[in-house]
Formats: sequence, C-alpha cells, structure tokens
Amino acid sequence: MIATPFGAKGRTRFKLPEETSVLIALIVLIGIVGALRPTFLKPVNLLNLAASYSIAALIAGCIVFLLSMGEIDLSFGWILNLSAVLAGLSMIAGIPVWISIVIGIAAGALMGALNGVLTVFMRLPLIIVTLGTASVFQGISLISNKSGSVVPTDPKITQHIFFRALGGVIDTPVPIILIFVLLAFVVLHLTLHKTRFGYRILAIGSNPEAARLAGIPTKKIKIQVCALMGAVSGVGGVLFLGFRGAVDPSTGGQLLLPVVAAAIIGGTPLSGGAGTIWGSLIGAMIVGVIGVGVVFIGIDAVWGTLVTGLVILFAIGVDQIVRVRKKRGS
Repeated sequence: MIATPFGAKGRTRFKLPEETSVLIALIVLIGIVGALRPTFLKPVNLLNLAASYSIAALIAGCIVFLLSMGEIDLSFGWILNLSAVLAGLSMIAGIPVWISIVIGIAAGALMGALNGVLTVFMRLPLIIVTLGTASVFQGISLISNKSGSVVPTDPKITQHIFFRALGGVIDTPVPIILIFVLLAFVVLHLTLHKTRFGYRILAIGSNPEAARLAGIPTKKIKIQVCALMGAVSGVGGVLFLGFRGAVDPSTGGQLLLPVVAAAIIGGTPLSGGAGTIWGSLIGAMIVGVIGVGVVFIGIDAVWGTLVTGLVILFAIGVDQIVRVRKKRGS
C-alpha cells in the first residue's frame, strides 16, 4: 500500500475552465483598446459591439459541432443568405411573418441536410462538398432576389414585434438579439457536452473507425450535424433580416473568416474530438474587438483582417504545441 499525506484523502484538485485563457485574452484586448480610446469602454458601445457580432457568434457556436467531428462547412454564409432571402420574399408575398420565419429556418435545415447527404454518399470531406454547394446556394439566392436587396417595407411587416424587437425599436437594457443568442449558446453547450448525441459527435471526431465499430451510426450523425448547422444558419438568416430590416446579395459571404476564426481562437481544434461552445462565443468577441478596435484607435479597418489572421495562426500554433506535449507526456 502506498502511503498518502495526511489530509490528502478526498481532496479535489481545482481546475480552471478551459475557456479561461481565452477570456483573459479578451479582457486584456478590451483593456488595451480602452486605454487608447476610453470611449470604447462605454457600456453602450460594448453592447452594440456584442449585438453586431452575435449572429457570427451563434454560427461559430454551431460550427464547433462540425469541427469536433473533424469536418468544416464552407457554405453556411450562403445558407444564411438564402434563408433570409426566402423568409423576406415570403413576407413580401403576404405570408405571415412567423410562418415566413419558419420557412427560412426550414430551408436552412434542408440545405444543411443536403450537404450531409452528399458528403456521406459521395464519400468526400464536407469541405469539398460545401465548396460546390456554396456556389449553388449563392446562385439560387441571386436568382430569387434578382441580384438585388430584399427589403420588406409594408408597415404590417416592419411594425411586427419580430422586427421591432430585433431592430431595437423596443427599448431594453440589453439588446434582445444578444439575449436570444446567449440562450441559444446554453442549448448548444448542453447538447454537445451533456447528451448522447454530443458524445457521439466527439467520439466520431476522436476516432471515426472506432466510433463505427462501437455501433455509432456515423453516417446518420454526420447528416444530422450538417442539418443542425443549416438550421442554425437559417436562424442566423432570419435574425439578420429582423436586425437589419433587409438582406442584400452579399450578406453572409463575409462570415467565413470571423466564424471559423471565432471557433479556432476559442479553443476548438481542427483535428476534431474536442470543442468548446463558450470558447467560440469568447472567440467571436475577440474577433469583434479586433475589427472594431482598430477603427476606434484610428487604424485603417483593413488591418483588422490581417490581425485576425495572425491571431488564428497563433491559436493553431499554441494548440499544436499543447497536443505535442500531451502526447509526449502520455
């Protein structure tokens, strides 16, 4: 028998959440920008920043599911676009707002499921399949909106509680879109880390063959995760429509970098098998602070993209170093 120090029995070792380092980085970044431009720290500015990046954060939270499975989707931006276009056109055609919202979300889920089905039956990585479907969805959107913006102008639509709440007409201490996204993150976190569905996703990402031999229906799970990604992108589309009041042909096309960057910076590895939903939220805020912070400081906005890219490379490098050390330690 090995002797143990007095009092060691039953002692639990305190462990900080894995998102702690990313949260510290966010606080430091906000502090730096605030020190240079104190007006940046006004609560209204910080809330507006969080609200403006909330949709990208929501999609980043869902793409963690795919990254945890060792896959990545390139089409979510155009799924968002087409979902918003279909919802907006439905409203303009006289379909009730809530039904139009359901149409947009359902369309997103169908597009995501299509990505999953093609991936499974063509036996190709999702990144290759979505490289093609992204252009298909963009093309359908351009045909549907005739290469123009979709702007619901009927007062019956614009005065609907959906548009009034998301558009800020209804005054609340915290933007309603931000409250909705935070609640969605709670659901996403619990789904990935507290359900059998989430366990299967992580198992597939860790070792697809072992997961298959263990009886996990890997093909079915992949299709379901892709459908979930499409549905969340559809939700992002209708939220964008309600928040901005319109959707233009370029909406969603610029989301790829901030969404993927948020997930990677937040601590989700590209290799699969692990993922942090809350980390992606913090990562999205870091991307937002970089993008808005450079403008506050007085630097040309194009430098924000450069800095974001450098941060991604740094995050990937740190993750790789940690993985190598873990392997050596084991």
